[in-house]
Amino acid sequence: MSGDQAEVLWEAFVAAMLAAGPAVERRSRYADKPALFTASREVAHLEAPGVIDLRITRAGWLQVRDRFGADPAVRRDPSRRDWIELHVDSAADLDRLGGLLAAALAANS
Repeated sequence: MSGDQAEVLWEAFVAAMLAAGPAVERRSRYADKPALFTASREVAHLEAPGVIDLRITRAGWLQVRDRFGADPAVRRDPSRRDWIELHVDSAADLDRLGGLLAAALAANS
């Protein structure tokens, strides 16, 4: 994935998150990379081109795991308690994951 394509996907992700609820874009606390915050909590950051780390609480994941747990774009490592990875190749992936993004924002607000 080219840097330009990764940037376009990040911007599409930001737009989808802002449509789902209040968030602010700034630099990540974990590294010098773009991130989204609700109030004072980081809820997402760009991990690598096409890979977005999304914070969702255990309760939030329980609400959506039946719907999104088998989605090929969603990768969850149980050892990373509140974080999942989104592997997005297109804006269509983000459209399909809209309910997951909204649940993550709601769970972290």
